[in-house]
Amino acid sequence: MQDHHLNEHFSLNLLLRMLNLIKAALVFLGILSLSTSNSLALAPEWKVYRDVFEKGDCARIIRELGAIQQAVPEPHGDFWSKSMMFLGKCLLKENQPEKAKKFILLAAKGVHSDVALFHLIQANIKSGEKSEALENISQLLQQPKHVFYLARIRNLLRENFNSGDERKMLFHFLSQHREHPEFFLHDAKLHQLFITQSDLFKQPVNKKIRLLGWLYPEDETTAKLSHKSIWPTDFKDLTPEQIKLRVQNLKKLNLHPYLISHLPRLVEDQDAGLRQWLGNSWIDAHFRTKQYQSIYTKIKEGELGKDWGMSAKNLLYWKALLKIKRRKLDEAVRYVERLKKIDPKNSRLPFLYLSLAKNFKSRRKPEPTHEWWTRLIKEYPKHRHTITAHWEEAWKYYSRNQFYSSLKHLDAGFAIIPKYSKKRPQFIYWRAKTHGLLKHQQESDQLYGELFTKYSNTYYGLRGMLEQGKLEADSDSMKNLVKKTGHRSGQNLTDSEKILLNRWEFLFDILDNQQAEEEMLNALKKDHSKSFSWKICELLNRFEAFHTLQKVIANHYIYELYDQEIGEDPLWEFAFPRPYWDHVREVSSKAGIDPYFALAIMREESHFNPNAISRSEAMGLMQLMPATAKEQAGRHKIKVNDLKQFFEPRLNTLLGTHYLGRIASRFNDELVYTAGGYNAGPTNMKRWLKTYNSASPEEFVEHIPFQETKDYVKRVYRSYQIYLQIYSS
Repeated sequence: MQDHHLNEHFSLNLLLRMLNLIKAALVFLGILSLSTSNSLALAPEWKVYRDVFEKGDCARIIRELGAIQQAVPEPHGDFWSKSMMFLGKCLLKENQPEKAKKFILLAAKGVHSDVALFHLIQANIKSGEKSEALENISQLLQQPKHVFYLARIRNLLRENFNSGDERKMLFHFLSQHREHPEFFLHDAKLHQLFITQSDLFKQPVNKKIRLLGWLYPEDETTAKLSHKSIWPTDFKDLTPEQIKLRVQNLKKLNLHPYLISHLPRLVEDQDAGLRQWLGNSWIDAHFRTKQYQSIYTKIKEGELGKDWGMSAKNLLYWKALLKIKRRKLDEAVRYVERLKKIDPKNSRLPFLYLSLAKNFKSRRKPEPTHEWWTRLIKEYPKHRHTITAHWEEAWKYYSRNQFYSSLKHLDAGFAIIPKYSKKRPQFIYWRAKTHGLLKHQQESDQLYGELFTKYSNTYYGLRGMLEQGKLEADSDSMKNLVKKTGHRSGQNLTDSEKILLNRWEFLFDILDNQQAEEEMLNALKKDHSKSFSWKICELLNRFEAFHTLQKVIANHYIYELYDQEIGEDPLWEFAFPRPYWDHVREVSSKAGIDPYFALAIMREESHFNPNAISRSEAMGLMQLMPATAKEQAGRHKIKVNDLKQFFEPRLNTLLGTHYLGRIASRFNDELVYTAGGYNAGPTNMKRWLKTYNSASPEEFVEHIPFQETKDYVKRVYRSYQIYLQIYSS
C-alpha cells in the first residue's frame, strides 16, 4: 500500500511538472509569435520581469523563466536569450555564480553572444575562476563590439587580481595584449602593475610602453610613480608634444600643487618655446592654488626670466595679473600701462582692461571702473570683451534711470555681438524694455516682435512674452507647431540601423543600460539618418534613460527646438521629460512647491543623472550638498549609514524638494529668489535682496553678483516656463 501511494504521489508530481512545462512553452510560443510580427509588442510583457528584477524578486524570475528553458531548451530568438540572461543575472545577484554560468552559457548560444560573454567573465571572477575569466576576456576582444566593454573590463582587472599569483596571471595576460596598449596599458594602475612585474621577471619593455604610464597618469600617486619608473634615456628622448600631453593630463586631474614641484624637472635642456610654455603652466598652477606671494617672490628675484625664458612682455602680463589677484589695483595699472607702452598691440591687453574694470567694480570704485570700461570701448571697439563693457555701462545708466545713455550702450554693444551669440536676446530684451520706458512704443513693439520671433524659447524671450501677456498655458498660438514628423516614422531606416535598435532594446530589457547608451552615443557620431536618431530618442525615453536622452537632444536637435514654438511635439517632451513623475509630484506637494519647478531644478542641476557629483561634492539628481542632505534626512527621521544612499533618486528627490520648499517659504515663493537661494545659499540671497530691494525680479537677476548663480537662475526660469507650456492643459 505504501509503495502504491508513493507511486501515485510521484505520478501526480510528474503530471504537475509536465503541465507547468507545457504552460511555460505555450507562454513562450505566444510571446514568440508576437515578437516575430512586432518587436515592440514584447515591451509590456518583458517590463514585468525588469520590474521584478529591480525589486529583488529573483525567486519569481528563476521559477518562471527557468520553466521556459526546460520547455524550450534550444536557442529561439530574443525572448529566449533574454530569459537565459536574466536567469544568469539573478543567480549572480544571489551569489550562485556556478549556476549562473549554466544559463549565461545558454544565452551565449543565442543572439548577442558578446553580451553573454561579458557576464560570463563576471561569473568566472565571482566563482574564483580567474584564469577562465582572462581567457573569456581574450575571446571578447575578438568580438567587433569589444571596444564598448574595455572600461568595465579594466575595472574588473584592477579590482579582482590582488594576490601575488593573480598579479602574475594578470601580467602574462597584459603581455599577450601589449600590441594593443589602448586596451589596458593606458590605464595608469594596470600599467604600473605591468612595469613592476616586468622588472620582477626581468623582461624588457620597449620605450613606447614604458612611457604610457607617464603620459596618462590617474592621480598624484601614479604620476609620481610613473615619473620615477622612466629611464634617463627615455626622458632625454621625450618630444615637446609628449611633455605637453603629460602636463595637460595633469591639469585635467587638477594636480596643480604637484605641477608646481614637477614642472621645474621638465624644463631643463628644453628649447625656448617649450620653456616659456612650461613657465606659463607653472605660473598658472600657482594662480590656481592661490600662491600669489610665492610667485611674486620668484618674479621679483628674476627666476622666471632666468630659468623659464620668460620674455619681458610675458612677465609684465603676469605681474599685472598677479597684482589684480592680490587686489593691489593701482600697482596693476602701472604694469598694464608699461605693457601697453612697449607692446600696444598685445593680445592680452583687453583681458587686463576687463579684469581691472571688474575688480574696481567689486571694490565699489565707480570712477576707475568707468575709466577702464571706457578705455576698453575706445581702444578695442570690436573686441569680444567690449560687449561686456557696453553691457556694464548700459546697466549702470539703466539703474540710475538714465535711459538714453543706457540705450546708447545697448545699441552699440548689440552692433558688435556675433550673429549666433547667446547675448543677443539679452540686449534685445533690455532695448525693448528701455524704449518702452521712454514711451517709444513703436521701437519697443518692434524689438519685442524680433525677440518673440527669433528667441521665443530663451530666458529673455519667455520673460518678455510673460510680461507682454503673450504666454498662456491655454493659448492657441502655443499649439501652432511646425510638425517635422517626416523623418520620425522609421520608414527610412536601413537594415543595419534596425539591427542596432533591436540590439539596444535587448540590452535595455536585460538592464545593461550602460552598454546600450554607450553604443547609441557612439553610433550617432557616425553618418546616420534623422529617422535613426529619432528612434534612438524614442528608445531612450521609453526606457527612462533621461540623462543620455539630454545628450542626444543637445547634440542633434537643439537647433530644431530653437526653430519651433513650445507645445505638443514629442521632441519637447524628450528635451523636458518627467522622471519619477508620480514620486516628484507627491513629494513636491508635501513640500509646498510646484512639481514642474522641482523638475526644472533637477534638469539644470544634474541633467537627470542620478549619479552626478560636482567638484564641491554635491550629489544626485538635485545636487544636494552632504551637510544639507544629512540635515534634511534628520528632519525626516531617515537613518543614513553611507553617503551613497543620497544618490538614490527617490530619496534625493524627497530631500531636495523639501529643502527647496524651505527656501521658497523664506522668499514668498518668488521663483527667481528661490532658485538663486538654492544655488548660492539663502544667506547670500538675503544679503543681495537687502542691497537691491527696489529692483523688480527681472532687474534683480541682472544684479546678482555671482555669474554662476545669475546664469543658473536664468536656466531654471526658462526650464520652468517651458515645462508649464508643454504639460499644462
